[in-house]
Amino acid sequence: MFDPTMQQQSLTAEFERLQLTRMTCDRIRSANYHLTDHLAEALGTHPELSEVLHIDRAHIDNMRKAVATQRELMGTPFLVVVPTLMDVHDWKCLAESTTTTVAVDKLRDKLPAWSNDDKLRLFYNNRHYIWLMVELLHVSILAAPLLGISKELAVYLRSLPQHVLDLAISKVDFPMFRWRLESKRFWLDFETARVSPDVIGHHFLATVPMRVDRIDAKQSWSNLRLDPFKKKVYSEMMIRQSCRASTVTSLLGVNSPKTRQLFQAIHGTPSSTGQLPTSTAWYFEQPLHRMQATMLVTLYRIGLAFGANVPEAFTAAYDLFDKFFGRDSRITADRACHICRSMSTDAQLDLAPCRSCRTPYLIANTAPKIELSNNFSCPGCSGALGNLQLGRRRKA
Repeated sequence: MFDPTMQQQSLTAEFERLQLTRMTCDRIRSANYHLTDHLAEALGTHPELSEVLHIDRAHIDNMRKAVATQRELMGTPFLVVVPTLMDVHDWKCLAESTTTTVAVDKLRDKLPAWSNDDKLRLFYNNRHYIWLMVELLHVSILAAPLLGISKELAVYLRSLPQHVLDLAISKVDFPMFRWRLESKRFWLDFETARVSPDVIGHHFLATVPMRVDRIDAKQSWSNLRLDPFKKKVYSEMMIRQSCRASTVTSLLGVNSPKTRQLFQAIHGTPSSTGQLPTSTAWYFEQPLHRMQATMLVTLYRIGLAFGANVPEAFTAAYDLFDKFFGRDSRITADRACHICRSMSTDAQLDLAPCRSCRTPYLIANTAPKIELSNNFSCPGCSGALGNLQLGRRRKA
């Protein structure tokens, strides 16, 4: 027998996966500090682990001295560590107790002789990390970029029962996580005080294994077939993200007067009128515009890749984007809707890998500005990001 109450509860759980709660963000920030401290502790006892952990003790100590920068880095919704093993087959051999892979064997060959205290700390920190991974995989549709893992690994880990992972953790004799931001470019930016939110955003994007330039994003933004309950929820979520009533009406095909009443009820002021953003040239006026637009489109496409529909992918992407940039954001909700829609419906904009770091970035694909994908250098590699932050610090 059909139970509408159970269906609504199921839908509510899916809606909750579109936005990170404050508690989840706090857990990520706390884990960033805690897991980095464990890396420092492990390297203090065993400096030779720097090859496995992709960082050395000196870099961690320098980061701790730059208190403001460390606070900004650790406070992002992204984890600053990633799995030591990134291939699904490596995880399968651990979870299913089968023959170990070459990657696991090579990793074990690099390990020092553990003391009993080392083993105990290793177990508790591995468990802390894995439990947080599993939690994020169940509460966020964008867990893969938060964790810096592939879609395949995210799907596999989400499918495993908790007791299976717990049993695997108890048998592991190596660190299951390492430092995420390992590129020389990151440490160069750090040492030259260029670590602005846009620079940090670039380096996190560079560590996302999913190639969003290869994800099919030609989704229809018109005639969305949604039931009334979903339309109501999506409308409220988008309005709470400060989308204008006209944007919500255009996307979801809902009643305009009711949408304006809802905007008034939520924000206490009428929805703004006037022309919505339409210019694609705006995204290339400044390097940080391009970077932030790239971050948003990347998150949006990953949402689609994990089965979200258009309003779900947009809501999840803009929620994470806003939590990352906050007051440093240059992209309003309406402009965010414009670029996601433009990328899905026409060919004026495209994503292409940077020739240096290979990170997919937004490029112009039409006159008067046409950028060749094989000759493009992103703002992060060209040093165009962080200049505003550097200027502020010099004045200070």
